[in-house]
Amino acid sequence: MKSRIIWVGVAFVIWSVIGYAAGRDIKINIYNGGFSQISETRVVRINSSLTEIVLPDVAEKIDPGSISIDGNGVEIHSIIYAYDLISTDRLLRKFINREITFNKDDSLEIGTLLGYDDDNIFFAPRSGKGAVAIYERDDFKYVELSGLPEALVLQPVIIVKAMADKPGDKSLHLSYLTEGLGWRAEYRLAYDPQKNSGFEGWVLLDNQCGAAFPEASIVLVAGQVDRDKPEGSASQSESGLLLWQATSKLEPLVDYHRFTLPLKATLNEMDNKQAPLFKVDGVKIDHYYKFKWSETKADVKSVIAFVNDRSIGLGFPIPPGRISIFDDASNAFLGSSLIEGTPNGEKVEIFMGTAFDIKAERKRIDHKKIGRDKNSDTFEIKIRNHKSEKVKVVAAEELYGYWEIVDKSDDFTKKDFQNIEFEVSVEPGKEKVITYTVEYSY
Repeated sequence: MKSRIIWVGVAFVIWSVIGYAAGRDIKINIYNGGFSQISETRVVRINSSLTEIVLPDVAEKIDPGSISIDGNGVEIHSIIYAYDLISTDRLLRKFINREITFNKDDSLEIGTLLGYDDDNIFFAPRSGKGAVAIYERDDFKYVELSGLPEALVLQPVIIVKAMADKPGDKSLHLSYLTEGLGWRAEYRLAYDPQKNSGFEGWVLLDNQCGAAFPEASIVLVAGQVDRDKPEGSASQSESGLLLWQATSKLEPLVDYHRFTLPLKATLNEMDNKQAPLFKVDGVKIDHYYKFKWSETKADVKSVIAFVNDRSIGLGFPIPPGRISIFDDASNAFLGSSLIEGTPNGEKVEIFMGTAFDIKAERKRIDHKKIGRDKNSDTFEIKIRNHKSEKVKVVAAEELYGYWEIVDKSDDFTKKDFQNIEFEVSVEPGKEKVITYTVEYSY
């Protein structure tokens, strides 16, 4: 059991020796890689001589090398990121070989702290003439230390030493990268096979970085950003639902895309909040089944797809995320899938689950060596439809080497250098057989 320690006057000791900075204008770029760029403007009072200023309310998981501070008419001399937080063990470690006072059995014990472990405290009483006492941690009911050890803080802070060309209030611009503040996209599709479906996107903001950000302007950055992490970097509350009526603003950013949320929001520590990205009602859905033996073996996947197009109210890059499909009439859950980031004009393909009434099997029915570096294979794909209506099935085949289809039962589409797709219709209660012969050369 850990000892209970009572502190008196610690906050006064910390904040009375350095100037306090108040007033914040915050902008956050949140990347879908789980990190963020915090940019703030804080108004602080700076003298024309060297002034020490504390900037509290910063993240616990900052990349220290990313900290940048500047201001007009301000000369920055040094920046310190102090994140050695107060805890029982940290304080005891700082006071080894120093004098402490504690209460035991209603009497005060004064002496030197020699060391400690998880269960015991090793103590040299002042009056003990070289004796060493071992106390259980439970014996420490009240401990008084002679002062706050250097570098320990109640919360992470950035300490700036700066001087101004003229004394007075100055605007300091602070920027840093932090882990623990990220976002992801969640989508909901109300599927209606008879008419156009409803499609909406939400963003989930998850703040685990150890700081709160009041009234922040939030920009979501979609795209895979490469970032090397330095070694040794620092490493239940209310949940809210943010409802914005306006549509998020989309802007390109080099090879990425930025979604600017239309209203400012407060991100409290440990918050998980939601905000809408878009909502459209005119999505024309294509429903079919897909069989790809190289990935699913005998399973046939139920697929719905649509094109990201301006004509249905989209036509902007869709960030990667999870999409959940619900039946529009009954609101029954039909399945969920991850979707990749999809640029304007590209197809969004959603795998809802494994089809129960569509069965498929694939086998190689012939193999020949037709040359020194050339083989021939013939494949047969059987698709059986046990449903009461006709279905569309895409049979996707993965080829290798230098290949050429020399015979086929049905037309195919070449998707890329090693993938082809046969799109066929299968009548209810019937079986469709696809055959093709491919020659490989090496």
